Amino acid sequence: MRGEVSGVRRKNNIKVENSADLLRLTPHASRLTGWVAAALLLAASAAQAERYRVDLILYADKTGAGEERPLAAQAPYFPRTLELSDSAKLRTAGIELLPDENFGLMSQWKRLSNSQRQQPLLRLAWIQKDPPAERGMGLRLRSGSPLTLTTDSGNGGTRSDEIYPVDGSVTLLLGRFLHLDADLVSTQATGSGELGSYRLRERRRLRRDELHHLDSPRLGLLVRVQKADKIEKEAKGAKR
Repeated sequence: MRGEVSGVRRKNNIKVENSADLLRLTPHASRLTGWVAAALLLAASAAQAERYRVDLILYADKTGAGEERPLAAQAPYFPRTLELSDSAKLRTAGIELLPDENFGLMSQWKRLSNSQRQQPLLRLAWIQKDPPAERGMGLRLRSGSPLTLTTDSGNGGTRSDEIYPVDGSVTLLLGRFLHLDADLVSTQATGSGELGSYRLRERRRLRRDELHHLDSPRLGLLVRVQKADKIEKEAKGAKR
């Protein structure tokens, strides 16, 4: 046929040998191809997102600090933290708090509630997408009724700060391994009537599906981290 020779097509007297040549002739084809590639990349990124579920219990040790001496109480400073009530910032950070009825360590909570040595203070479960390797935003944890800390203001007067009996943060990190970065302070009245603080500060490597125990003379944490997709799949299978 005169218009086509050996698989070569002609369009408006322009030689077209393959589909790539045809795309170059289509108006805005390269821009469209770029949009398609970007959409595919976003879809692939979403599919590869790592989602982890964390169940956590914060508890106090009622037996005391032993030989540990308290630190001078100070106003808390935890700048890289997210308030549990700030749903917008939590969502931006890829964190979804789970309702209390979905808490996964209830048997451990009940055991601590019946213990003469430990007192459970707070329980929390959340799902986090793509935890950062370093300098992630932590979740701010507080427990108890606020105390008033009065200190010297430095100009001959005093200043008062509101502090909680337990205050601090926990941060999930994912580098080569999963880690939990915990920084928590217990503040209470000492024998002299002044306020003193005890600190739990630890970075712990977490193995998935195992229960981990972080502790200090005054505070402790029970933590379990799991692949969220695996848990959700198992839950769906159990309902069938």
